[in-house]
Amino acid sequence: MFKKQLFSQARSFATEVAASSSTSTTPITSVNAAIILSRTPIVTPEIPEFEQKYYQYQEELERRLMWTFPRWYYFKKGTVAEREFSKAQIYPIPKHRGVWFPKGVPDIKHGRDRRFKETIILPKKHQEEEATHASQASGAGDAQVSELEDVARPIKLNQRTTEADAKNDQTSLERQLSRTLYLLVKQNNGSWKFPSFQLKDNSTALHEVAEQGLRSIGGVNINTWTVSSTPAGVVKYGAKGEVVGPTSEGSTTEFLLKSHIIAGKFELQKNDNVKEHKWVSRDEIKELVNDEYFEQVGHLLAKV
Repeated sequence: MFKKQLFSQARSFATEVAASSSTSTTPITSVNAAIILSRTPIVTPEIPEFEQKYYQYQEELERRLMWTFPRWYYFKKGTVAEREFSKAQIYPIPKHRGVWFPKGVPDIKHGRDRRFKETIILPKKHQEEEATHASQASGAGDAQVSELEDVARPIKLNQRTTEADAKNDQTSLERQLSRTLYLLVKQNNGSWKFPSFQLKDNSTALHEVAEQGLRSIGGVNINTWTVSSTPAGVVKYGAKGEVVGPTSEGSTTEFLLKSHIIAGKFELQKNDNVKEHKWVSRDEIKELVNDEYFEQVGHLLAKV
């Protein structure tokens, strides 16, 4: 319902602009289309230390309570694969009469001590270790070791921090990969805000004005997806360009539309109205823009 009211309000403002421009010499109310262009998070958010310990505890608990590894399911009985798997395992010592075990009497079933989590050794990993020891002893066999490492190499995660984070390059999209970044532009008066473009023709939709204006200042090498043609919010400005309340009468009404960057790069073009751009998070936006402006647009921004 709120979106329908914003859409009808935008259309009515555009109609008033077209009518006033031909019948009156009084100051008319201009309509702008602003675009909230965001880059969604690329990696999962950072997990607090308490949550890490909780998940680790749950994983260890699940390993200890889980059933014994079903080797019969993965290795057919009597095959070479089963023999290689059995050869690679380290089996616990069974209990014997008259023998004292400092950590308690073993509870062995199906070749596993059920008091502890089960550790499975893959045959390829076992062969890799044997080949490594043999190559170290003989000084040869590097080709064989490298081949095994390529097959059973562990998964190495990429770094969560990038070069742009180290340099604090706020013009790069390769920063703060776990946060949502938004495009802010710096105007001639030194104020930071979302890219905004004036609606000059009543026949052009608001989202089309915003998309065309975005490419006029950021180049055509950018692929975006506009969430909806209906505005998500509205900001009103007074005669001196200051932000006024939503119920106040202003000389400029700015409708905000949401969009996402899918691919490409924002390359700032030579423009008389925009001098600088930044990709910043919600917290950084709060530090750059004035309080009145953030009060009007803060509820439209993601907190992560």
